[in-house]
Amino acid sequence: MKKILSIIFMGVAAFTMTSCFNDFDDADTSNFSVTATSIGEPNTTIYDIKNMYCSNSTKAGTNVNSSNFWSLISEDLIFEGVVVGNDISGNLYQQVYLRDFGTGGKAEGKTDQCIQLGIKNPCLHPYFRLGQKVRVNLKGLYVGVYSKTPKVGTPYFTSSGNNRLGPMLFDLLKTNVQLIGEPDPNAPELVPMDKTTATGLNWIKANSNQTWENSPILATVEGKIKEVQGGAAKAAEAGTQDSWNGVYESIITYYENGEKCYSKMYAPECLRDAGYAVDRTIQCSNGSTVTLRTGTGNDISFLTIPKDSRKYTGIMSYYSGWQMQLRDTKDIYPQIDPKLGTDSDENK
Repeated sequence: MKKILSIIFMGVAAFTMTSCFNDFDDADTSNFSVTATSIGEPNTTIYDIKNMYCSNSTKAGTNVNSSNFWSLISEDLIFEGVVVGNDISGNLYQQVYLRDFGTGGKAEGKTDQCIQLGIKNPCLHPYFRLGQKVRVNLKGLYVGVYSKTPKVGTPYFTSSGNNRLGPMLFDLLKTNVQLIGEPDPNAPELVPMDKTTATGLNWIKANSNQTWENSPILATVEGKIKEVQGGAAKAAEAGTQDSWNGVYESIITYYENGEKCYSKMYAPECLRDAGYAVDRTIQCSNGSTVTLRTGTGNDISFLTIPKDSRKYTGIMSYYSGWQMQLRDTKDIYPQIDPKLGTDSDENK
């Protein structure tokens, strides 16, 4: 009887659908826009916003500590930026990064600024494609820093019970965010800062550059992956393993308890930390280092770490030192063949 009722229901549903739409009609999607059609004209810049709300914790409406503070914006502060980072690979989770040259053109410095836009949705890249100009009205949103990184979002409590500046609700896009024109894949904002030259390497090495003005940025660094994340504790647990210049030669590491870990991938689950990510160390030619942080379970995490030096392009910020998050597998150059994995003869 239940089967008969199911068939009848499916038939009625099919008839209803065909009576609403035919071969000559398209569904009306005009009311399904996820962003606002107009939020006003820009009246400030990313630099000005960061200077007011991300530079000093003592001025913040909520001051958890010097690394986490924020303020509620009660006026129409409107800025523009171009999308230079999104979640296309799943590595930048619930994050979009906007870049603005301000009035200073392409020169690196105070007028060349980025900020993180946190949005509670696991699939943002269809709306925020690279090169898309975005206008943001901050009224009703919060601006501050999350682990020292300037951010726009909404406060929340983490699973550990910590009060932090998290992503804003997806529905707020309809009132606070406007897409301007179409994405430009050749937008000058998509050209990363080059930190592979002597000047760039010295810039990385100077601790004085670790300020809110220089974080976050879209940058390229170059070097070899120095070590496996997990430190001495993980290394002590491991059984037989071959090493090559500080990098594991064998893709598989067996621990004393028999557990198998594909340790030579960028972010294997067996090496994850409490934030479900794995930290690797990029060793630059002048001795400076950049932490490469990769979440588990995305397109980048399963790639096999190369032995040689590569260029890495991504969103760079600082905490205890410089940290980079890649946007896509293409951000590693020369690119890694995704077929080189656990079944590759090269890694057996």
